[in-house]
Amino acid sequence: MRTLLSANFALLLEQIIASPLKAVVDAQSESAKATVNFLFSLMEEDGEKVVPKSVVVAYQQAFLDPDSGKVKQVEQRIGVPLVTLVPIPYISVDEAEIEFDAKVVAAGPSAEKGAVPIYAVYAGRLTSRVDVSGELHLKIKARRSDIPEGIARMITVLANSQNISAEE
Repeated sequence: MRTLLSANFALLLEQIIASPLKAVVDAQSESAKATVNFLFSLMEEDGEKVVPKSVVVAYQQAFLDPDSGKVKQVEQRIGVPLVTLVPIPYISVDEAEIEFDAKVVAAGPSAEKGAVPIYAVYAGRLTSRVDVSGELHLKIKARRSDIPEGIARMITVLANSQNISAEE
């Protein structure tokens, strides 16, 4: 159960700084989980192993028969793993800018030499009215990142192992 704190409840300054940073890390973790879930949505179980779902594309291939000298049409089929056909969603937080005002309300002695715990509250911008709420400004830049090396290698192996079969 979560406990709500009043607007003027003092926290350690390190907690005020760490909370938004942890939220950015948590968001990155959720993005990674979404990528894994996406990859598994393109796979299927085959006994005790997981294999990529594939589509089979059929097309006509013309070739010259060396015996008869005539052009013949042969139906070709190619199995293409879906994971090689779609972009993999992989987004990372490129930059996070966190800005806030904090009012130091207390400092205390510390058992550790040199470290002084500082207690603060979020401080709102000065306005003509009284406001005890704090302001926290977040600016997050996310971008589509290069996929991890392991995923890139898996896609390369799958793309190179497409099976082609001919039916006359």
